Amino acid sequence: MKLARRNSVPTAPLVVALALITSASATQASDFFPQQVAPILQQRCLSCHSGDQPKGDFSLQSADKALADGYIEPGDAAASHLVELISPTDGAAAMPKNADPLTSAEIAVIRKWIDDGAHWPADFQLQAARVSDFAWWSYQPLNLPAVPKSAAPWAKTTIDQFILQKLDEKGLQHSPAADRRTLIRRVTYDLTGLPPTPDEVVKFENDSDPLAYEKLVDRLLASDQYGERWARHWLDVVKYADTCGYDKDKLRPNAWPYRDYVIRSFNDDKPYARFVQEQIAGDVLFPGEPDGVLGLGFLAAGPWDFIGHVEVSEAKIDGKVARNLDRDDMVSNAINSFCSVTVQCARCHNHKFDPITQENYYGLQAIFAAVDRAERPYGDDPEIEQEKSRLEEKREAQKKELAELQKQIQRDGGPRLEKLEKLIRQLQADAKVNKAPEFGYHSSITQTAATTKWVEIDLGQPTDIAKIVLRPCHDDYAGIGAGFGFPVRFQVQVAAEANQWSTVVDQTKADYPNPGLTPLEIPEIAAPVRFIRLTATQLCARKNDYMLALAEMQAFDNAGNNVALGGKVTSIDSIEAPVRWSRNNLTDGKWAQDPDSTRSMELAKAIAERAAIETPESIAQRNRLQESVAAIEREIAALPQSRMVYAAATDFPSQGNFKPTEATPRPIYLLHRGDVQTPRQEVSPGLLPLGENADWKLDAALSEGERRAALARWMTDKQHPLVWRSIVNRIWQHHFGEGIVATPNDFGRMGAKPTHPELLDWLACEFRDGGQSFKKLHRLIVTSSVYQQSSQHDEAQAAVDGGNQYLWRMNRRRLEAEEIRDSILSVSGSLDSTMGGPGFYLFALEKTAHSPHYEYHKFDPADPASHRRSIYRFIVRSQPDPWMTTLDCADSSQSTPRRNETLTSLQALSLLNNPFNLVMAEQFAARLESEEANLPDQIDRAMFLTTGRAPSDSQRAEMVTYAQDHQLVNLCRLMFNLSEFVFVD
Repeated sequence: MKLARRNSVPTAPLVVALALITSASATQASDFFPQQVAPILQQRCLSCHSGDQPKGDFSLQSADKALADGYIEPGDAAASHLVELISPTDGAAAMPKNADPLTSAEIAVIRKWIDDGAHWPADFQLQAARVSDFAWWSYQPLNLPAVPKSAAPWAKTTIDQFILQKLDEKGLQHSPAADRRTLIRRVTYDLTGLPPTPDEVVKFENDSDPLAYEKLVDRLLASDQYGERWARHWLDVVKYADTCGYDKDKLRPNAWPYRDYVIRSFNDDKPYARFVQEQIAGDVLFPGEPDGVLGLGFLAAGPWDFIGHVEVSEAKIDGKVARNLDRDDMVSNAINSFCSVTVQCARCHNHKFDPITQENYYGLQAIFAAVDRAERPYGDDPEIEQEKSRLEEKREAQKKELAELQKQIQRDGGPRLEKLEKLIRQLQADAKVNKAPEFGYHSSITQTAATTKWVEIDLGQPTDIAKIVLRPCHDDYAGIGAGFGFPVRFQVQVAAEANQWSTVVDQTKADYPNPGLTPLEIPEIAAPVRFIRLTATQLCARKNDYMLALAEMQAFDNAGNNVALGGKVTSIDSIEAPVRWSRNNLTDGKWAQDPDSTRSMELAKAIAERAAIETPESIAQRNRLQESVAAIEREIAALPQSRMVYAAATDFPSQGNFKPTEATPRPIYLLHRGDVQTPRQEVSPGLLPLGENADWKLDAALSEGERRAALARWMTDKQHPLVWRSIVNRIWQHHFGEGIVATPNDFGRMGAKPTHPELLDWLACEFRDGGQSFKKLHRLIVTSSVYQQSSQHDEAQAAVDGGNQYLWRMNRRRLEAEEIRDSILSVSGSLDSTMGGPGFYLFALEKTAHSPHYEYHKFDPADPASHRRSIYRFIVRSQPDPWMTTLDCADSSQSTPRRNETLTSLQALSLLNNPFNLVMAEQFAARLESEEANLPDQIDRAMFLTTGRAPSDSQRAEMVTYAQDHQLVNLCRLMFNLSEFVFVD
């Protein structure tokens, strides 16, 4: 879908020009309102003062509403309350609220209209005008701008040319280049989040190669640590965490594969369009590829209301609210992260400042109308996944044919078959079952019917028996009732000695009907028996899964005694959930019984008659199809098992009231004021109508996957004015401390304007058209002269640009929380560089019936399992790590495109006294003592490890004295508090 271009015509100047050019004498009264007044009211007032519930109960939508509320006094503007509201006064903000005030020219137009009688043409209604909002800079077409020309030697790159032009405009001068020690420390932290080693610093400082810096950059970009560093920035934006948040804050044990996917994507330098598409619709656009599923962790990364989804029905108000907020999170995560647009502002009303209506917003919700968050399988081998997809498609085709056959049998059976089935249902429903709390044996649950399960009993010694009896289970779960778990296909075998089996029942070629509570009796067992085994080859469906269940396995001797009573039971597996389910229950002499033997006989007779109605041909065809399905399921089961990732999903096992949509989109309605109790019209899926894009609405008949695929393609269209600007601005921000646009999640009217708009567009075009390589973009930025400047302060230049938004020097920054922790681990020699896998805990986990407890004070920081990089830590939403939070770690419950950077006494105290720092100080001291023999050399080594330089003579002498008086370990604690350690110049 191509995005149409629109000429850039600023809104406010247009209105001013009209006001100045069109005088009262040149405009008739009948034309003055529609030509001059209406555009102002539509653009600046109607987003709040329209609809069924206008703000302040004042509507400007039509004459009968606007002139009836006393706000306008025709013929007297000075007495009109409307004029008072729009006119700025000392100490009071004028309308519109939270927006730029009307210009003096706009106010003059409204005053004149009122003084002239407030003439409002009959039947003239206003509608909120949105089109002119597209004149905003971020919505303009993205075109490669001309590069400024400068002969200055400092401007080594195109980036420098743009920066130098702006510096010249502002009367500023660039700063000299940083020294090599500063530069290697800066670029190493920026690209890897870790400090350079002393050897790396010394080697770089002494390298005479004119390309030494470029080679350093290439080495850092090629390291695995690069992906670990830059993935953290992305995970901040998308609200990644390992728990759900909200009241119960349940664990997400399989969220981490998405985190590893992001790390790998950066290390592999995946093209950005592919990165975007995988996270919105990877399963549709790249079927059979693991990253196509793993990327969908993006849509599930944010908070999720367990109670609102699992414990509350979707039909109830709280359930509707939970699901509405869940879709809101998906929409805002997608549009904020990729487009830098605050689309969520339109959930309750048309966006106050940007060209986004409620219909646009709910159209985006409709794209995710069938999507939930749940565990879903993925595989590491694309060929295996493709084979699995092929088999699953073949299985579904066979199941469809089987269903059609069953419908034909129903038609052929006619009224008698329908009557029998009704009778069977009634007899089963009317059963008054007597049963003990011990229900029987229950295998582990599986997702595939064609899974082999077996259970056997040992009579202790070979015994002559007259018959074997298998008694079905009864369970109230999901209303399944009698016959619960009885195998569909199976065989029964006996043996006098271990593994010397002979088959006494073979029911593996055709389905065995649900027996209800009628036992299966197997008479005429010829030889002595010690072992009896039932092997199920096709399992009974429970709800959305399969298992084997049996109440009792009996063996009667010729005297009628059950010699299996109390016998030893073994099985392939068992859920072991006493007292209801246990292996021992299979031989405990307890089973569900129907006290009405007549009813049981009548049920058995009806089941037999139903089976007799089917023709031999239909039975053979059904058996063939069932065997085909079973064979396919065996093939699927034989493939390597997929692993699980917490991601966007439409098909998953039900959990309480949380049930899968199975890819059927829910109806989405425009909610008046965002209230689920006041739905308006149903909304079709749609995109944002950027520019004059007339095709922003999608076909309502599109499948769930096609909707997301359309959104993914729209986002990555080369003409998209937002996506390419957004991502290069994010990358720029993390190198310079502030983006070219200082509000990285908001490129709208309430966000900041770009300081270097031409540079932003040039970077976006270069990135878009140059392979969409992050590593290439990093290299371009960090090899520029502006990046390599000194951060030295200059009072005269600061007087002109105190915020350094034009980059006359480099910005100094404090390390982020993860960088500080990783640096402490690194310099102490404790860092475990193992990549990937489940996150490590920095707390003691205590599970309770209601919710987990995350006890940070009970954790031992000396545990080596916790000494991996901080990106691999298990992140809790409701109880974030106190130490990391003190150091301004991101709040995972909300998008954090830019972290706070504070300086507090609590930070110094934490770096000095936190148990982690105490343990690491001990390990740091032990490292120094193992690497250097005497105290002065140990101090030199410590200083080089933490700051990248040797101490001065006076510093060395002072630290030697301190270590002698207070021990080396306490000096190491102080080293972690050095400004040179926690700040990068």
